[in-house]
Amino acid sequence: MGLFSTNAPLLSDLSLLLQILVFFLLVLGIYAKMKHRHERHAAIMGMVLAMHTVSIMAIMVPSLLSMGGLLENLLTRFALVAIAHAIMGSAVELLWIWLLGAWLSNTRDINACFGRKNIMRVTIALWAVELILGVYVYIMLYLPT
Repeated sequence: MGLFSTNAPLLSDLSLLLQILVFFLLVLGIYAKMKHRHERHAAIMGMVLAMHTVSIMAIMVPSLLSMGGLLENLLTRFALVAIAHAIMGSAVELLWIWLLGAWLSNTRDINACFGRKNIMRVTIALWAVELILGVYVYIMLYLPT
């Protein structure tokens, strides 16, 4: 039995908890930005990226690859949701890496970050959709129907 009284493996429960922690860190990072604490915002977002990357590489990719037959039945609800989640997660990861890299290449010019504000907003919105899809994948896999 998993952490949430489901039949989920411990790694799946830990991944879900990690993503919930990432959500709270995102909120904290946005709050730091609103308070004009740009370096704290960048540090928090760097932590978020690291946690997201670890979760993807250590848990989600191996889990997706272990699902035999997923690609054979692409028109099932589960396959569509899982693949949408994976695509969104990949897009979010790439956008975060690009944003962090752009900031690291010129940490002294805060104004350059303001020019990427819309990309940051899109990244956060995509991450929210990815989180919802991930929770839905978890529910479909581990909660009784």
